[in-house]
Amino acid sequence: MPLPKSLRRPVRRTSSASAAGTSRRRRCRTCNNLDPRGHTNSIQDAEALKEPKASLNLVLDALALSNVKPTTNGTCRFCVVLVQALDAFFSEWRGSRCRVNVNIKEKGTIKLSLDGGQWAGQMVEIYAGSASRTPWPTLGAAHHIPVNAGSDESFNFIRRCIQGCLANPKHTACKVTCEPSVSAPKRLIDVGRSTKPIRILETQGKAFQYIALSHCWGSATPLTATKSSWAKLTVNIPFGDLPPLFQDAIIITRQLGLRYLWIDSLCIIQDSIRDWETEAAKMASIYQNSYVTISATSASNGSAKCLSDRQKPIKIPYENTTKKEFALRARVYSNHHPDANGKPATPTGPLTLRAWALQEHALSTRVLHYTSTELMFECRTSYRCECMPERKTRATTPALIPRAVASKQADAVWAAWHRIVEQYSTRALTMPGDKLPAISGIASKIRKATHSDYLAGLWKSNLAFDLLWQRTVPTPSDGDFHALETWRAPSFSWSSLDAPVTYYTPDDDERETCRSSITLVSSTVIPTGLNALGTVSDASVTLRGPTATATLSGRYIRGAWEYTLTIKGTSAIQIAHDCCLVKAGVISDANEEQWTVRRAKQNQTLSEFEAPVLCLEVARYDDFISGIVLGLSEQKPGAWERLGTFAAETESLRHTKEKDLVLV
Repeated sequence: MPLPKSLRRPVRRTSSASAAGTSRRRRCRTCNNLDPRGHTNSIQDAEALKEPKASLNLVLDALALSNVKPTTNGTCRFCVVLVQALDAFFSEWRGSRCRVNVNIKEKGTIKLSLDGGQWAGQMVEIYAGSASRTPWPTLGAAHHIPVNAGSDESFNFIRRCIQGCLANPKHTACKVTCEPSVSAPKRLIDVGRSTKPIRILETQGKAFQYIALSHCWGSATPLTATKSSWAKLTVNIPFGDLPPLFQDAIIITRQLGLRYLWIDSLCIIQDSIRDWETEAAKMASIYQNSYVTISATSASNGSAKCLSDRQKPIKIPYENTTKKEFALRARVYSNHHPDANGKPATPTGPLTLRAWALQEHALSTRVLHYTSTELMFECRTSYRCECMPERKTRATTPALIPRAVASKQADAVWAAWHRIVEQYSTRALTMPGDKLPAISGIASKIRKATHSDYLAGLWKSNLAFDLLWQRTVPTPSDGDFHALETWRAPSFSWSSLDAPVTYYTPDDDERETCRSSITLVSSTVIPTGLNALGTVSDASVTLRGPTATATLSGRYIRGAWEYTLTIKGTSAIQIAHDCCLVKAGVISDANEEQWTVRRAKQNQTLSEFEAPVLCLEVARYDDFISGIVLGLSEQKPGAWERLGTFAAETESLRHTKEKDLVLV
């Protein structure tokens, strides 16, 4: 007969279930069990559509994490997951003194990255292998991405994206109308059929449905059309003679049911300046009117393929407290998605570093980005990618200019131009002389919308605020930056330098009070060739505005050159210099030598100096003014060249003199 309960001794249960419960309650101090909840840094998203969701950002020490041993008893199984993902995707991370960034979202995936030069921009995504069988409640699954960009799945994704754009009545911005005889490309590639060869044909001004290719040429010149090879290319181009990237472009064109393809190197006669200038002037319409633009984002040259294999996800074994086994997945992740604040998608790859490719991206109506991790699709209305295949109405790069123009607000158009120039100025050119031609397609759209005159990268109708560009604040690693050895554009234009630039963006209150302080008296721009918005041989503007003489001092401080203005009766004002500056002598009209300051070229010795300059007030805001600093010109006696910009309180330039100045 069993004892009554009141007489029984209490028994301490140490069963596996109890141990599991204790383990579940215990949180790892390092990784918080990869749970975004219950941490002092947890954030609740109260605006989530269905229910509040938590998120957590952890910063872990790589050295401490590298000591985690999967086989050691008592080791956190969640830390082991992180270590296995790091071992698979980040070579030589063990032993490095860097931070491990872990981003965790409830019912979402885990993002993993490292701080450190060799891993810059690399990110890994950890996710559940199945949405119906997650290893722990807060971990979510991810959309499947095909392991090859040329798979049937990927082509079906492309067709859905394009048809979703063409058939959607809300995509009014994507319905393009044009005059074929004016805007049609002069030549197209006929991609051939089973009985027809691949060849180049003359369009003779007729409209054809075609696909355009945006690609990097690379150091090795791809197959090109020249005066000597042209006749042969119009008869037959053997598929095997084409570089791999061009072969892929032809396969994509055929898969999408189209017959014609436009590739710059084959559809423009490369050794004919006249043909190049004529077709380059039509870039805006060529990309805008294409059925879709293939952006070979991850290909650095024509020998690379865009229909390539992708790095496969890895399996990470995971065992929960009840000894139940799961297989997590981890894969390379690209943080390219647009956000709700108006930032468009940001594909990454060699093509995104090239200057020509920006206008090919911005001018296209529909773009298909072949990145190293997945396909991305943008049109002027929406965005999709293989990891987020649902259509999202977000800001896109192809929509940037059309939306600004559609707003019928001049400020929106000028702001769009400034954003484009800021992006463009960070990109590289193989031929430095292409600085203005490579953005001329976008300039043609701005000119059509505003009816403004174009002044070598600036606009007559927004001249004051266009003049106030400044070089992006350099970092210590940038070293000394010099002016170009060969003249390319007037000093008042951002295109006179090979440097990233930025513009000041006033807030709403400042925009109401800001006004131009200058008057354009006259301007001269002499194009070099047939493209009126392309290369220039000479340019100048005559401005009338308030000026003040000042002394500019150049000092080498803490490993960098600093330049400071001293205006009589005011405190010193540090300027944003265009590049390194030097003191120079100049002969005046009275045949007397006087001092000035000029942009330094590579072969000039830099030294500390003090010399006279002229300050021109360009714009006035509520409580401060912005202007440009000028030195006497070397190339044109009596004219002035830009050295940099300054900003100061309105009281700083109380004693000014109205002058007419010629800027070159």
